[in-house]
Amino acid sequence: MSPELERLLNALWEKRNCEPKDRARWQATAERLIQDALAKHPRLSRDHFMDAVMPRYEEFCRMRRKRHTALPPRG
Repeated sequence: MSPELERLLNALWEKRNCEPKDRARWQATAERLIQDALAKHPRLSRDHFMDAVMPRYEEFCRMRRKRHTALPPRG
């Protein structure tokens, strides 16, 4: 996975799961990363880009949840 994609996926995850007070910051970060990616591919529409990103985001979320559930209980 490219570092740029990983940063975008993390920003999308944080936007969805962060404290409400931090949501605007993560929204702005995700939007900036999307715009940066689109600037590198001027013929790519935002909808097509997000269509390509979303399956990777879903897998990213599954891996995050799996990592959290794999942690041993504190004791």
